[in-house]
Amino acid sequence: MKRAITWWVGGLLLLAWALAQPSPNTPPPDFSPEVFRIAGQLRCPVCQGESAAESNAGIAVEMRRIIAEQLAQGKSRAEIREFFVQRYGDWILYEPPARGLTLWVWLSPLVGLSLLGFGLWRYLAGVRARAQLTASDVSEEEIARLEAELQPRERQP
Repeated sequence: MKRAITWWVGGLLLLAWALAQPSPNTPPPDFSPEVFRIAGQLRCPVCQGESAAESNAGIAVEMRRIIAEQLAQGKSRAEIREFFVQRYGDWILYEPPARGLTLWVWLSPLVGLSLLGFGLWRYLAGVRARAQLTASDVSEEEIARLEAELQPRERQP
């Protein structure tokens, strides 16, 4: 009985501890949500696939601190983004502007789909032409013979 009570109390403590944890998507209380909205548009320079808002790397924390300082100075989102672009280049933005090399990145799916569509159209046009050519080479006698062979034959008792 004592063992069962110990398990129940331990389970309740674990449940209380799990429920006391903040949800992973809530920003820490030391920065405003605006800091995390801006940091969400910037890449973490040392992490792969994480924004500066998601990362716990030291440089991402420093980026959030810089963003908070610049917001306190009254700078706009665009000015803050430009600050990081000047420091790191267009690479730091999750959605880089469509110019130069990044224009190719934005347009390459469209070019690829266009080439695929053109190739498929040419292939099907060739198949259609070969089918028509083959059908025109068959004589009327051969067609009649094939139709006669395809007719079901009656069984003889």
